[in-house]
Amino acid sequence: MSPTVEQPAKARLITDAPWPRTVSVLLRYDGEDPLALRIVFPPEVSRDQGEVVWSFARDLLEAGLRLPSGDGDVEVWPCGRAQTVVEFHSPDGVAVVQFDSAPLRRFLRSCSATAPAKVETKAGARTRARAAEVSGSGLDTHADVGTDEAATPKAGHSTRAAASGVG
Repeated sequence: MSPTVEQPAKARLITDAPWPRTVSVLLRYDGEDPLALRIVFPPEVSRDQGEVVWSFARDLLEAGLRLPSGDGDVEVWPCGRAQTVVEFHSPDGVAVVQFDSAPLRRFLRSCSATAPAKVETKAGARTRARAAEVSGSGLDTHADVGTDEAATPKAGHSTRAAASGVG
């Protein structure tokens, strides 16, 4: 059985509503796929009550804590000294989620203790590049924050999977 790391975190869903909505998400790492991580959004923020899972390169989050990173479906950048923004792009629109940076750093340290970054480097740049590309269905960003529909998959359990087969 491969090692896994799971850590709950608070995320603020940023929309054009007057106040952001805070939800509990799960940060997940699986040693079977050491180059990727997942952010699991709870069923209560989807219209059809299915969880939404976004999967992307672990090194994208690491880089995004320091400087704007990503140019595909997932972009990450620091927001001041204490927060980080993750922006998810899908055919349905864009979802912007803000995190406190400290829990993200703790999660990455736990991942590194499980599979050090130098092990990832040996896996090759081609694999990292594939893991950074995501495709599939996305979050419905048109829902009103006050209605429990801020992040909505199209149907059931929606997974944002990396091109390398993550998900």
